[in-house]
Amino acid sequence: MALMVYPPNPYADAPTPEIPDFKRPDSHRIWQLVAGIAAFVIAQVVTILVYAAIVGIGRLDSLTAGLGPEATDSYGFGFGLLAGGLTMFVLYLLIMRFIAGAPGHGLRGKNKVTEILMGAGLATAVLGVSVGVIALFGGFRITGMTPREELLPAFVLALGVGLGPAFTEELLFRGFLLRIFDAWWGWVPSLLITSAIFGLVHLGNPDATLSGAIFIAIEAGLLLGGAYLLTRRLWLAIAIHAAWNFVQAFIFVSPVSGTGEAVGLFQVEWSGSPWLTGGAMGLEGSVITAVLGLLAGIGLLLLAGKHGTLVPREAVIRRRKAAKR
Repeated sequence: MALMVYPPNPYADAPTPEIPDFKRPDSHRIWQLVAGIAAFVIAQVVTILVYAAIVGIGRLDSLTAGLGPEATDSYGFGFGLLAGGLTMFVLYLLIMRFIAGAPGHGLRGKNKVTEILMGAGLATAVLGVSVGVIALFGGFRITGMTPREELLPAFVLALGVGLGPAFTEELLFRGFLLRIFDAWWGWVPSLLITSAIFGLVHLGNPDATLSGAIFIAIEAGLLLGGAYLLTRRLWLAIAIHAAWNFVQAFIFVSPVSGTGEAVGLFQVEWSGSPWLTGGAMGLEGSVITAVLGLLAGIGLLLLAGKHGTLVPREAVIRRRKAAKR
């Protein structure tokens, strides 16, 4: 006789989810925060000094002959941002070794190349779909190619805008703030807080708007935070950020986070409501980009939940482990 199978009792206590054996191998977190913020400030100073040296001393006259001061500015900002990113990277390694006692934490492990390629692909896909939708509504069209002599300074600037902030901002916001807040308070409040701060700091850009900063918090803060929480490393977030800025500036020729007009591979025309195109804020100020970035971020968080990398704060883990003894 077959055994009857009854459905589970809906009033029974739900089982306590198993907490993975998750370790956060670092110490002196308050000092890490202080040192991380100081490193970020130092990186900004290096960016300014390199820019001032290139523009003031005119070391690149042979490259900018006949192109005007805009080309010199492009080289200055591009190389300055790259120098700032490199400075932040070196300081991060030193802080993690000598203060955190966890050399290379957040950067070690396998699959670096895979994460970098996935991050670049995801950022390009989100922006590509966003521009495609904007074009369908008549907000974007390509009118020609940028003159060849203007491409090199535009490329250097876009490369700096991509890699520089990707390292300086990701190492601060995800490498220090999100990682440490996550250990103290858990992933939900830490993700919301760091996303809000990430949006607010972009209000300092010349053409930034409040709505654009809010959209950056929603689309980029959650997307980049989700990338870190999924992998518990920084390469995916760095790649998303770098490709996002580079593609936005050089391929789609859109202002990046309200930093001014862009020069890229094509000559383009943006038209229509700022809510559609992002206006002076660039693609990040578009409702279309905000929605797509939010959906991508939610997707990464769902994957993180599936793979068990969304864990409670350390105090909860310690209590649950103690209760099992």
